Amino acid sequence: MNIIIFGPQGSGKGTQAEKLAERLDAEHIDMGKFLREVAKMPTPLGQEVWQIQNVTKTLVPARILEEVFTIKLNSLPREKSIVFDGFPRNADQTQYFEKAMSEFGRQTDAAILINLSEEESLKRISKRLLCSKCKKVFIMGKDIQSVEEKCSECGGKIIQRTDDTKEGIITRLKVFKEETLPVVEYYKDQQKLIEISGNQSIEAVFDDILDKLGI
Repeated sequence: MNIIIFGPQGSGKGTQAEKLAERLDAEHIDMGKFLREVAKMPTPLGQEVWQIQNVTKTLVPARILEEVFTIKLNSLPREKSIVFDGFPRNADQTQYFEKAMSEFGRQTDAAILINLSEEESLKRISKRLLCSKCKKVFIMGKDIQSVEEKCSECGGKIIQRTDDTKEGIITRLKVFKEETLPVVEYYKDQQKLIEISGNQSIEAVFDDILDKLGI
């Protein structure tokens, strides 16, 4: 089974992708995380990705995304289920994604959209912090009570992501609406879309996903 999970910032799609992958004994592909792993590899591709992420700090071009995605698919047995976390993100990526999936003998079985209002997204993200060293995520008022606390994993400094300001969140939500929602509509037209309310607890969202997938 191959499943894509979509959702705006703060919807918890990453958490749900991890939980679903664990339940299905599937591979969880978070393209951002995998790109960071590639950047650590002592290869020309790894060096190029590292340069983009740490020096030029620009968006990774489609050419590299396609190469990295192909490498990842090629590393997995065909029978291994995959949960894709927010990828593909736009129409061009979707075209390549479906072509590559077909070439590897796979198909998209379901696309899940976790719906969340802009107001709730802003509220949730404003409370999100992370460790500057290991990137572990913390929620203010739940995991920590002050930014003066240290990371429970590595002792690193806890900070707010530079794009987790109100202006940054609004910009990313705008990009999600303009670029990713058309991808969601594509899977809706394919009758593969499952919509879930994100205004629930993590466990309630997960139960809804399992129920609608028939798992």
